[in-house]
Amino acid sequence: MATNDRTTERARRQSKPPTINDVARLAGVSKKTVSRVINNSPLLNDETRERVEGIIKQLGYVPNPQARALALRRNFLVGLIHDNPNAQTVINVQQGILDALHDTEFGLVVRPLDRTSPRMLENVRNFLERQRLFGVVIMPPLSENDALARLCDELGVRYTRMGSAELDDPDHLVASNDRQAVCEAVAHLIEQGHQRIGFIEGPHGFRSAAERRLGFEDALRAAKIKLPRSLIAAGNYT
Repeated sequence: MATNDRTTERARRQSKPPTINDVARLAGVSKKTVSRVINNSPLLNDETRERVEGIIKQLGYVPNPQARALALRRNFLVGLIHDNPNAQTVINVQQGILDALHDTEFGLVVRPLDRTSPRMLENVRNFLERQRLFGVVIMPPLSENDALARLCDELGVRYTRMGSAELDDPDHLVASNDRQAVCEAVAHLIEQGHQRIGFIEGPHGFRSAAERRLGFEDALRAAKIKLPRSLIAAGNYT
């Protein structure tokens, strides 16, 4: 081979992106150990982890997401499961998740469901098994279904339930206090001198709707104002 050809071949080899084998060789560890470092396995001592991480940074090695997904038996996807009539609420939640995932290796998959369907749990199972999700966010009112949370546990899928009351332990829950919020809103109106206060309820079957109705009643009761049933109307969060 001519000198120019050898130089070109050497440059071609050097321009190749580093591989996990390169990291393992330079760190003096096995490929499996490198994989454990990448996947944050606890089965490593600090010295080994720091050495491998240093080589990864030095080489500019970027792990293959497909290979990582195979190793973890999970895709780098977060699911959003919902059955919510308010499209703007769903969009806002979706945007919040995308903001949190920004600059990470995770993507978002959205799955609308019909909570009244007798096959709802079966549909969720198929979705979770097919997508092999890393985790899932469950919006109300689906988040109020304990069987859905148990299904996530069974399949080993991390989950967070959104709700308006304490539906689960803190590790699986992000909750607002809708009852207190409505109570304070109505109390504010009463402080302004209002006595005839109407209430537009949320859809039947939503825990948030029930909590808000209770907050409305709490504030009226505290102010000794009779519940104005003629001023209560049905709504649908739209």
